[in-house]
This record gives sequence, C-alpha cells and structure tokens, in this order.
Amino acid sequence: MMKNILSLAIAFATFTVHAQELKLTTGQKITNVSRSEMDMDMGMGGQMKMKSTTSNVIHITGGDDKNFKATNTITKMTMSQEGMGQSTEFDSDKKSDLDSEIGKAMAKELNKAVDITVNKKSGKAAEANPEKETESDNDPMSGMMGGMGEKSAAGIATAAFFIIPTGKKPGDKWTESFSEAGMKGLRNYELKSIDKDEATIEIKSTSKGIITKEVQGMQMEMNMNSKSESTLRTNINTGIVKKNSTSATTEGTMDIMGQSMPINMKMTSEMEVN
Repeated sequence: MMKNILSLAIAFATFTVHAQELKLTTGQKITNVSRSEMDMDMGMGGQMKMKSTTSNVIHITGGDDKNFKATNTITKMTMSQEGMGQSTEFDSDKKSDLDSEIGKAMAKELNKAVDITVNKKSGKAAEANPEKETESDNDPMSGMMGGMGEKSAAGIATAAFFIIPTGKKPGDKWTESFSEAGMKGLRNYELKSIDKDEATIEIKSTSKGIITKEVQGMQMEMNMNSKSESTLRTNINTGIVKKNSTSATTEGTMDIMGQSMPINMKMTSEMEVN
C-alpha cells in the first residue's frame, strides 16, 4: 500500500511545474516567425484583407542576476493588402519592393538590431533605449493592428517566452490583468497538459479601451472591444515558446474629423520559435 502511494506521489510530482526561470545562454539565437491574416469591415463597402509574415532573430548578448541582455532584429517581412479597390504587396527579399514607397518605410525596421532586456523570472522584455513615436507609428492601420497585438521589439521578444507559475499542474487555472497600448483586460490561463518537457496552455483574453493617435495632423480615436483565444506550447525547462496559435475578434468605432465609422475585425495568427 505504501509503495503504491509513493508511486502516485512521484507520478504527481512529475506533472507539477517547479520553480522556473528562463534558461538562456550568451550567444544563443532564437528565431521567431509570425504569420497573421486579418479581415476588416468598416461599413459602407470599406472592407480590407491583410496577410503578413515576419521573421525575427533574438540574440542573447549577456545578462546579470535579474535580466538577460539581447537584441531583436527583423530579418524578413512579406505583406499583401487588398481593400477599397487597391492592392499592395511587399517582399523584403525583392529589391524592387524595397525601392517602393512602402519599401522605404519598411526598410527603417529591417535588419535593425534593437537592444532589449528580458526578465529571467517573468520572461517580459523591455526596450533598452525606447525611441519616440515615428511617422510610421501614426499610420491608422498601425494603430488598429497595435490593438490586436504588440508589434514592438519588446513585444515580439516577450511573445517568444512563457513562464508557468510555480506549482501549477494540468487542470489548474489562473488569471492576470494587463494594460497595453491603451487596452485593458484579463487573460485567463489553463494548463491543459504536460508531456515530458512540453506544456500546453489555453489562453482566453478579453480587452477594451480607447486608442488615440494623431494622423497627418488630425486626431483619431479608436474605441475597441476585443476577444481572443490562444493555444500555446512551451518548453518548461527553458521557458522558450515552441508555438502559439491565436484567433481574435474586435468590434468598435473609429472617430476622425467629426465622423464615426464602425470597425469589425477578425484575425488569426501563428507564431513558431526555433
């Protein structure tokens, strides 16, 4: 009887997450590839579809007791956009695309190593020398996409890491509040399973808020309400995410120049880390 109880205790311990922090090494390079598709309807025939793929390299350059030092570099971008009778395509591997108007704007972000720090305990990243908002940040599409997910170097790096709270086991749930880019909300987590060194977590998020931007001298205000569901797989030994698949919906309004138009968006995204 005692032997059976001991065996059960050992099995239970195997599926419990113990004290954890990121385990990275100086010189390590982590490749992050993100793919997303978005459908947006602004009413009155204002429909738009967008697809994009972005490749990043996170290079661990050092660290101290609390944080890793690293750089995040966007190495490749592709994008296609259709809407309002126009279509646009961009591929950073094509010189002709880099010479275009959109290419010149994108070129400012390509192959630019941005210094970041990554907290060993939380996996949260922050830019070491954050820049002031640029003209490209004032683009209304940038603002709406920002409401769906972080596009900064710190946000991209944060998405590549996930630390499960100590003591969690399959079936456990927990919640955290967040405030990002003018949006406030809740993330509800459930640890679905642990298989050897890989854990699967289900994440359901709700958020709402108002994003205000100045676009070409005009004030634009976006009032948004978003919901998303994600399935994330992470290595419990290193804290490095293997894959994260997300579907999200956003409803709201965009007010500019005294006019208000509805916004309805659906987005799916997938991120893989190697």
